[in-house]
Amino acid sequence: MQTGETDDALKIKGKFPVMSSYSTTIRVHCNGQRVFVEGNPSRFGRMDNLIGFDNFDDCIAVYNNVLRELGLPAFTTGRFEYLQGGADEEAKKIYTGCNFAHVDITKNHTVGQHNVYQYLRALSTLSLPNGKHPYLYPNGATVDWSSSKSGRGSSWDYSKVYIKHVDLLDKLKSNTKGATADDELYYQRLIEHCQHAGLIREEHSFKSKKLIRYDLQYYGYVTLDRLVNHKTLTTLEKLTNTLEVATMDYTTIADQLLAKGVCGSRQSANATQSIALSWIHNPHFNEQTPRNSQFYVHKKRLLALGLDISIPFRTDRNVLPMIRNQREIIRADHAYQPSWYRGPITNPVLRLTA
Repeated sequence: MQTGETDDALKIKGKFPVMSSYSTTIRVHCNGQRVFVEGNPSRFGRMDNLIGFDNFDDCIAVYNNVLRELGLPAFTTGRFEYLQGGADEEAKKIYTGCNFAHVDITKNHTVGQHNVYQYLRALSTLSLPNGKHPYLYPNGATVDWSSSKSGRGSSWDYSKVYIKHVDLLDKLKSNTKGATADDELYYQRLIEHCQHAGLIREEHSFKSKKLIRYDLQYYGYVTLDRLVNHKTLTTLEKLTNTLEVATMDYTTIADQLLAKGVCGSRQSANATQSIALSWIHNPHFNEQTPRNSQFYVHKKRLLALGLDISIPFRTDRNVLPMIRNQREIIRADHAYQPSWYRGPITNPVLRLTA
């Protein structure tokens, strides 16, 4: 680093892909002077990364295993050194160890099996500092924050929260490529676990500019606690704590007819619901509807719900039985690891491509 000498024998043109199981890849580049590695070490060689590494050493160990196979020097911690500049220049600080260019921090939360979409809708009402506006994806399963119209955050950072079981379903084909029957059963079990827990994934990306700005790029110098307690994470945490999320479950007239056993099929329940809606929205319903046998069949069914279609609907008197219940959504950290879960590994099997 100090002399600028280059070892041409170690040069790797482009980003050399190193493969492992389940179509996971880490990319390596070396210009003969510096070594660059990119890729998710918690995901490498695994079907998922629901629970990943909780320290930098394990992440670097994955990279170093790859570098060892390629005959490249390993990443290490280092020390600060200062190179004296010119007469009018300040001394230049350099770090002799590994430098981070991108770090992802994730947290898992639970909000209850039937509350995930409502929780994200509530989150999408919160803006973050520096003009970062929320964007709720069309499928309602992800919300992220960006100050640019293109999305994906800024050149500094990127934050998003998403429903984990939906993410696992979206990546089912790629994550299970080349999987065994046992692997596929495991992956399905993992989806069900996330779904039943109502698992929400919070993810924050620290990009190069931000890491440099806050002196967070030095391996061996920066700690995970410094990143976890950085305002990027704590700001969203504080906003979320002030958010009171409540949800109501609405049930249709047809659903209630089926639940009470008044109708034996969805078709008959929908037919009676259609009559009820006409009664509600058509002020001339009672004048225009013939009182035949079908009318009385629908009337008998709706009386079980407290609705009498033989009397004109009155908004000031009739109360529609639409709300089933109201509940509060409580978020909690998800620290539970099932006994069958396959945790992260530092030495996955490598497949070096030509």
